[in-house]
Amino acid sequence: MNFLRFLFGCFKIITKGGRIYYSSLFFLLVLIVWGGLGYLDQLQNGLIMTNMRDSVSWGFYIGNFTFLVGVAAAAVMLVIPAYIYDWKPIKEIVIFGEILAICAVIMCLCFIVVDIGNPLRFWHMLPFVGTMNFPYSILSWDFFVL
Repeated sequence: MNFLRFLFGCFKIITKGGRIYYSSLFFLLVLIVWGGLGYLDQLQNGLIMTNMRDSVSWGFYIGNFTFLVGVAAAAVMLVIPAYIYDWKPIKEIVIFGEILAICAVIMCLCFIVVDIGNPLRFWHMLPFVGTMNFPYSILSWDFFVL
C-alpha cells in the first residue's frame, strides 16, 4: 500500500509544471520514439543500419557503455566514505548515488543488448549456456561482471 501511495505521489509531482516543462517532456518523448523506431529498423535490417562497418568499430553503443560503467563506479565510490568511514555529511546523498549506479548498470546492460544486434543473441552472453567465447570476449566479461 505504501508503494502505491509513493507511486501516486511521484506521479502528482511529475505532472506539475509549466509550459517549458511540458514542452521539454514532449521533446524527450519525441526523442524516445525516434530512438525506438531506429532500434526497430536495426532489428529488421541488422547492424548495417548503424553504419559501423570497420573491423574494430567503437561506435555509439560501446562508447556509452564505457561511459556508464564509469558513472556507476563513480556513484558507488560515494558509498565508501559514507558507510565504511561513517562520514555523516555524505550519508544524505548516498542514496542518490546508489540509485544512479543502479540506473547506469541497467543502461549498460541495455547497451550490451543493442550492441550484439539482436536480443535473441543475448543468451550467448550467459556463462555455461550457448556458445559464449567467455575467456576471449571482453564484452562477455563486462556482462558477467555487471
